[in-house]
Amino acid sequence: MGRITWVLGVLVVAGVALSDYAGYRSLKGMRGEIRELQQEVNAATRTAKEESAAAAAASRSAEEAAARATLAADGRKQAESGREQAESGREQAESSRQQAEAAAQRAHEDSHAAQEKMSQMQRERETELNRMQEALNRVVETHRVPNGMVISLPNSIFRFDFDKADLNQHNRELLSRIAGILLISNGYGLSVFGYTDDVGTAEYNQQLSLRRATALKEYLVQAGIDPAIINVKGYGKTSPLVESATNEGRAKNRRVEIALIDSSVRFQ
Repeated sequence: MGRITWVLGVLVVAGVALSDYAGYRSLKGMRGEIRELQQEVNAATRTAKEESAAAAAASRSAEEAAARATLAADGRKQAESGREQAESGREQAESSRQQAEAAAQRAHEDSHAAQEKMSQMQRERETELNRMQEALNRVVETHRVPNGMVISLPNSIFRFDFDKADLNQHNRELLSRIAGILLISNGYGLSVFGYTDDVGTAEYNQQLSLRRATALKEYLVQAGIDPAIINVKGYGKTSPLVESATNEGRAKNRRVEIALIDSSVRFQ
């Protein structure tokens, strides 16, 4: 009986031990599963974080790409605007160039036409002056100078009385013929110059030459010449034709000249 009790006790203890051991192993297995689950959770968490980071990076990349695309689009718009402006500027420059060329061509043609017109006027005026000189030479000696001509009235044909400035009948007739030729001409100015010989003081001779030149002007004005185109000047004995103290030389120095200055064409 005692032995049976001992055996039963041993069996009970053994059952309890076995039961505790099985429980221990079950708990240990559960703990292992928990660790595995925790590891899976941690791995899943890391994966989620990595995926979240990747998603965030992808989102940033997408935003950056969108920003770059916007910038590129703006750049294209600006480039297109710049191209259009450049094209417009080129067209304007081409138009300005064509206008400048046309203006230059017109200016060249106008200049050529003006030169031709001036040349024609000069030829016509030269012909007119030649006719005037030819007509005057029939009356009195006349010679051409670069800007007109000079009508010479030497003492031999146009003589004043001693110390006088009055015109005699012969002088008046001669001036009338000269005035008749001048009245049918135009485009000129007149200067009347008086000269004397070397007898007497310089002041006296200058005043005498001026009175004689003025007498010619007054007669030409009476004949119909516009007084506004006539100037007078007395040179006295300061501009002799010949340096001579003889009567013949002094006679040559006593003279009057009428200078005709062409004013209708300016020779360039």
